[in-house]
Amino acid sequence: MPEAKEKMDKREPIVVPPIDNLLYDTNPPEAISDELRPVLEDLGLIDVCHKLAKDGWAVIEDAASPEFNERLRNAIIDSVDGLDTVAASPAKAAGKNMNLREDPVFGEAALNQKILAVAEFSVGRGFLFSQMTTSVKCQGAKGIALHCDNNWLPAPFPEHNMITTFCWACDDFNEENGATSVIPGTQLLKRHPNEEESDNLEGSVAIECSAGSIALWDGNVWHAAYDRDAPGARVVAHMSYSRLAMRPVEDYSNEADMLIERHGGRMAQLLGKEDALFESEGFGYAQMIPTFNNAKR
Repeated sequence: MPEAKEKMDKREPIVVPPIDNLLYDTNPPEAISDELRPVLEDLGLIDVCHKLAKDGWAVIEDAASPEFNERLRNAIIDSVDGLDTVAASPAKAAGKNMNLREDPVFGEAALNQKILAVAEFSVGRGFLFSQMTTSVKCQGAKGIALHCDNNWLPAPFPEHNMITTFCWACDDFNEENGATSVIPGTQLLKRHPNEEESDNLEGSVAIECSAGSIALWDGNVWHAAYDRDAPGARVVAHMSYSRLAMRPVEDYSNEADMLIERHGGRMAQLLGKEDALFESEGFGYAQMIPTFNNAKR
């Protein structure tokens, strides 16, 4: 088969880079890297990271300006065909997936500097964007059962967290409004709740925060959501980020170039364009050392 041989001969040779600057140690799950610490200090997020490690959840207050929060809220409502449509059948919250390719405000939210800093602490340097789901929950909407977000991981879970969820609260978060409830410390169990535990919210607390804040939790912690009893609507954007070895929930391959052009270089990292695992021709050896080092931090 001469044609196949000709193609083989034209392939670029694999060039494995030297292992200079390769890291050999891995940070413990609760450690803040030397590179990240000054960023967290400048943003006032050290205590947020400590609480996330201890309890499995935390809150970032005042994530952005009230004006940005209003832009995001309006875009979410528009994305689910308006508040009136949702309110007409409120038993289940309405929402939409794959939002990065929609209104640019969604990409701006995903690139919020406070979110990115805490995500790096939780799921490591070089982390990926996994999913953005919006939801509008009107009076009468039912909650969701107890679970943890890494439902596609077998137990026992790894020592290092693999996925973190950031819930941008465009409206006040409290029990009456249908906020998330969490059982602090369950992330240490490293397993899913069983059937009996899923029906029992003993020890759970409501995550309460004001509009414009971000409720967040790691992939191991057990959490649920309350029914919404209050009038009006609870409008949120759920954004998740995963360790670079995890397969993202949403695939933006077809939109990656557009999103990077729209939002800049940090979006390239979030979409996997800067690590060795994204290459269409196989492992990207040119990015081998940074990828291996990021996985340890």
